[in-house]
Amino acid sequence: MSILLTNATIVLRDAVITNGWLLIEADLIAGVGAMPHAPSIHGTTVRDLGGALLMPGVIDLHCDTIEKMVQPRPGVEIDGAVALHITDRLLVNSGVTCEFHSLSLDDAEFGVRNEDFIQNFINEINRADHASVRHYVHARVEISSARGAYALSQIIDQPAVKLVSIMDHSPGQGQYVTDESFRYYVAKTTGRTDSEIDEIIRTKAQLKAGIPERIDYVVQLCRNAHIPIATHDDDTIEKINAWVEMGIGISEFPTTMEAAAAAHHHGMLVGMGAPNVLRGRSSGGNLSANDAIRAGHVDWLCADYYPAAMIPAAFALVDQGLLDLSSAIALITANPAQAIGMEHQIGQIAVGLSADLVVVARTPQPIVRDVYVGGVQVLATQAAPR
Repeated sequence: MSILLTNATIVLRDAVITNGWLLIEADLIAGVGAMPHAPSIHGTTVRDLGGALLMPGVIDLHCDTIEKMVQPRPGVEIDGAVALHITDRLLVNSGVTCEFHSLSLDDAEFGVRNEDFIQNFINEINRADHASVRHYVHARVEISSARGAYALSQIIDQPAVKLVSIMDHSPGQGQYVTDESFRYYVAKTTGRTDSEIDEIIRTKAQLKAGIPERIDYVVQLCRNAHIPIATHDDDTIEKINAWVEMGIGISEFPTTMEAAAAAHHHGMLVGMGAPNVLRGRSSGGNLSANDAIRAGHVDWLCADYYPAAMIPAAFALVDQGLLDLSSAIALITANPAQAIGMEHQIGQIAVGLSADLVVVARTPQPIVRDVYVGGVQVLATQAAPR
């Protein structure tokens, strides 16, 4: 069936079409242009968007919401199928059409962050024929752990695994500049006792010497599997230089302006959190995403821990005068697609790409009205056009 969307403000990669039209045929975008030159095709369903904004579906490369859905409290676990279903609906209503669930491979120090959970979740994705959005796995390998790198080798060939990141949450660097900041996070998120946290810190100190070897192992695994690699919480220029020498092309959540600038300078695609944009600051006291965007060092945004932040963050950047509409929307669509090599499939409104589309009305907050994934309407609201 063909669907013609008319009377839309269409956000392209480098331009905006006012009073535009878009034609969907099967699962692809078959045409796009300005009224009154919309095609007239027998049997086509015509939908007037009433001037609402039409943008590509949001591509979220990093969000750990599923961990909270499975383990909402320390020691409490919800069935994975239930968690995936409700997360799928949350993503649809947030305008996210392609989700990379960021799942950690660690030593089970942080609840569900272990290889058993990630394998079980991959099985749920494979069974979830009811899902509305595209679900993939972003495997986060904790190189300060004993099992993280080895666990990656057990899942690297799974089709759902599309992105790998190298994390080092050793206390004293990166996200946790001091032992106390690490201790506070572990206590808050896991409910572990002081003595248990002491043991974790001692273990990570003992494992530190093997980090370079584990990094090399992870990089080689990903190269063999042709999976893109990201780094995580970069804080120094020296770290960036090392990643560049390894051929790594993505840096997520740099914690300092120096690291963000160096990564961008060397051609790494730099990602920051959309909640950071909305709040105007990092939840951990690190680099402000707005400051990094203002300096021109950010290429894409991700949900991090809050999917509903993605579209509001893009519009906030426009409202603040930091970016034009096309550039802001590209941070959550075209640019993340480019980062993981899917730019010829999704991420833009262009003929031949998948019809992953979001209709947004401003009231004045941006509200997701309708969502299409592969040409199928997976969300349809009754909100009046604005």
